[in-house]
Amino acid sequence: MRIAVVGATGLVGEVLLGLLPDSKFADAEILALASAESAGKCLPYSGGELIVSELTEDSFKDVDLAFFAIGTALSQRFVPVALDAGARVVDKSNAFRLTEGVPLMVPGVNDGALGDARLAANPNCTTIGFTHAIAPLRRFGIEEAVAATYQAISGAGREAVADFWDGAKQALAGEPDAYSSAAAEALRIVPAIDDLVGGVHREEMKLMLESAKILGLDAGHIFATAARVPVLTGHSVAAHLKLRDEIGEEAVRGALADSPTLIVLPTGETPTSADAIAHRDRVIVGRIRVRPEPRVVELFAVADNLHIGAALNGLRIGEMMAEL
Repeated sequence: MRIAVVGATGLVGEVLLGLLPDSKFADAEILALASAESAGKCLPYSGGELIVSELTEDSFKDVDLAFFAIGTALSQRFVPVALDAGARVVDKSNAFRLTEGVPLMVPGVNDGALGDARLAANPNCTTIGFTHAIAPLRRFGIEEAVAATYQAISGAGREAVADFWDGAKQALAGEPDAYSSAAAEALRIVPAIDDLVGGVHREEMKLMLESAKILGLDAGHIFATAARVPVLTGHSVAAHLKLRDEIGEEAVRGALADSPTLIVLPTGETPTSADAIAHRDRVIVGRIRVRPEPRVVELFAVADNLHIGAALNGLRIGEMMAEL
């Protein structure tokens, strides 16, 4: 089998290359693709190296499966090229997530949506953690969902991580302009991610529309506030759910514990981004509060945005595709 990793030099591509040797694709031939500027670079892979090739219109000859971890515009250009060449595609960008007929996949949550699709979209990293955390409660009828997300710097890419370190060094050195410099933007809590459209930032819109598509909910009953926080890795979300059925904490905990993708913490324990790093293939849920009379459940969940929130989710989609 021949597999292409498009965007191999980015943060998500790098994580994916680290996961492939222990996956169902351990024996596959791996083609690392990136921009012309990155062509010729050597990337570590399974005890050896991969030489990066430039992404071009001719890159997908004899490729069976392509993982795309690049920007929306480039995915819009090259995903059709890969499909025309005969490859199946898992795309991490925003290009096809809401396209009718393209499954938006979170393995373990909506497996039946894949069908025999040759193109599948990987959701936004926050959407993945959020849907894992609340999907088990669909059995009680989710009538409304409110989410406040606290998103790590690495979700914005490698350049944002570099800015974070620059800003942190300036602050630790006591430089007077440390918290007003461009690099120090990453040191602040900023409740505004991406462009503002109609009073809602695009990051919030992604969570609302994508979660609705994945879980079969009404997007008009999902509300989100997204904030960037000075944490390197590990997205967090505080969820407030209004349910159809009257429930108790035991029933809620039992439903969550049934999910193999979740780690449910005991009463009194709170998940943090450090837990996300320690359990990169799971979503950790805690601070579960149930108010039976108004049929409300509140919980706090954390997930590694680069692993289960991106590369690992995409890898699982690819493994499902390979079984078709």
